[in-house]
Formats: sequence, structure tokens, C-alpha cells
Amino acid sequence: MARSSTTDWMKLANDSYWLWAESLMVIGMRTSDMMTGKGSERENRLMVSEKVKAGAEVAAMLATSSLTSPEKSAQKAVSHYRRKVTANRKRLSRRKS
Repeated sequence: MARSSTTDWMKLANDSYWLWAESLMVIGMRTSDMMTGKGSERENRLMVSEKVKAGAEVAAMLATSSLTSPEKSAQKAVSHYRRKVTANRKRLSRRKS
């Protein structure tokens, strides 16, 4: 059974919300580490390089795929970023335990 356009947009809205929420968690953990002196220069470099790499990956992905609608393009980008942010949240949370 094919998904409707409404279902695609609802999935995009849900994934976008979780990307936003987890991003705030990661920003909070990293900011806390920086302010308390627990952050490392390595983590700061990793943070910047990950952002540049993820942006380049999404640009390449969108440029080389045959996406058929705006919601599919947006979903692909959000899903890509969400995987990265979720991995960072889990990694940073383990360090806090």
C-alpha cells in the first residue's frame, strides 16, 4: 500500500521535531562541557568537522538522487541529519553517565 502525501508530510514533521529536540540536547551537553571546562579541543574540532561533512553529504545526496517531490527531498535531508544528531546525543550521554 502506497503512503499518501499527507503521511509523508506527517513523518517529515515528526522527524523534524525529533531532530530539533535532540539537537537542543546535544547543544546543551556541549555548551555545559565548554562552560565547565570539561569539553576538549578534540570534541570542539569534531563538532565543526561533523557539521561540514554532514552538509556536504546531504548536498551530494540531493544532487545525485532522483527525488520526485519536495517532501521526499526534505525527508532525506532530515533523516540524514537526524541519524548524526542521534548518534552524538547517545555518545555524549554515555560520557555523562
